[in-house]
Amino acid sequence: MKNMDMKNRNLNCNQTQYRTQLCQQILANCRNELYSYFPYLDGAFASVSYEADPQVYAMGTDGNFFYYNVSFLMKQYVQNASSVRRGYLHMLLHCLYLHLFLEKDLDRQKWNLACDIAVEQIIEKEHLSALCLPENPVREQVFRILGDRSLAAQEIYKMLETNAFSFTQEELEAAFLFDDHSLWDAVTQEEHRAGLRKKWEKVLSYTGRNKNVQSRRRGTRKGTDQEAVDEIPKSRYDYRRFLKQFSVPREEVELDTESFDYVFYCYGMEHYGNMPLIEPLEYKEVNRLEELVIAIDTSSSCSKEVVQQFLAETYEILSQRENFFRKMKVYIIQCDSFIQDVAIIHSEEEWKEYSKGITIQGRGGTDFCPVFQYIEEQKKAKEIKRLKALIYFTDGDGLYPQEKPDYETAFVFLKKTDKMDLVPHWATKLLIP
Repeated sequence: MKNMDMKNRNLNCNQTQYRTQLCQQILANCRNELYSYFPYLDGAFASVSYEADPQVYAMGTDGNFFYYNVSFLMKQYVQNASSVRRGYLHMLLHCLYLHLFLEKDLDRQKWNLACDIAVEQIIEKEHLSALCLPENPVREQVFRILGDRSLAAQEIYKMLETNAFSFTQEELEAAFLFDDHSLWDAVTQEEHRAGLRKKWEKVLSYTGRNKNVQSRRRGTRKGTDQEAVDEIPKSRYDYRRFLKQFSVPREEVELDTESFDYVFYCYGMEHYGNMPLIEPLEYKEVNRLEELVIAIDTSSSCSKEVVQQFLAETYEILSQRENFFRKMKVYIIQCDSFIQDVAIIHSEEEWKEYSKGITIQGRGGTDFCPVFQYIEEQKKAKEIKRLKALIYFTDGDGLYPQEKPDYETAFVFLKKTDKMDLVPHWATKLLIP
């Protein structure tokens, strides 16, 4: 009986350890995904650790740790992973904006709510699909009242005091609450409080400088501008050598003049009338591409002239018949921080027709990740099956994926720039002469 009890305790212990490790991995994944959108928050991400705590009803932070209830985190992540990612950022912003340090003369319940509304307003303005929550009429109405203003928690607190939102405290808490603010009570000892506040003030200062440096390099705003394309200039690069390394062999119905022996052919024609001894083969083994993705950076950092040159390079690739089989599939994607346009080309004729009326769409921020995400979606849908390479035309002024995909990627630049150093080690850099 004792042995059975011991086995049960060991089994429960192993299960608890496994579930805790799984939660740690969930939070690490959330951090990595958020970092891809907010790289300037690297100092903040590094300033918190994770710890399981059964006393926490959901999640919460004391400024040093993100505490989580194992059952809550696993269930919430399965039901809505976006809410966990958003909650992670929600708590991080509480720390960055020093919400943990309550002023003594404020109502605690109203202050908690004001802080929640403040950080949710910041997150909402990013318009990121990875952080989307189900529609909530209370939240939507509050955001409409706040408008485009980015208000601090102190200002929202004053609005709560004057009942500016026409909702009850309970309705507002149900719409904006995520984390357990009771953990903020741990920040009470004056010595600990001063040290923690100094830590986050330093992180906030670093984040502000880091954001200014990287603001031109990243982008989450979708552009809405459109520009007609003038006459496409000539390409400055021969892509055949580059594309050859990604080609695959396949037989095509084609006159194979290399395998055709003219000696026997002429001998038969001379001695037997119009009867050649060997007919030319009607197939030929060739090495070409079947699928290719070409992405064009249409963000505001790329001028119209630069985008037109990108199109010229695209035209060069697709106009060379020896690059592709007769049945080809080429995705041409325009992207700033969002996918703006996708054209799928199956033949030389389709490309020529498409190239007659191209419109540049975008002019927002810069993020390369949506193209990679789109490709993964197409692969899961079995639309892309044998992709060997992605060619991304850009000025390099953007946010790159963290992990190498299972196909080769080349970032193509029109001129040498220090932004080329930002290209991940797993990608190829091409410079157009």
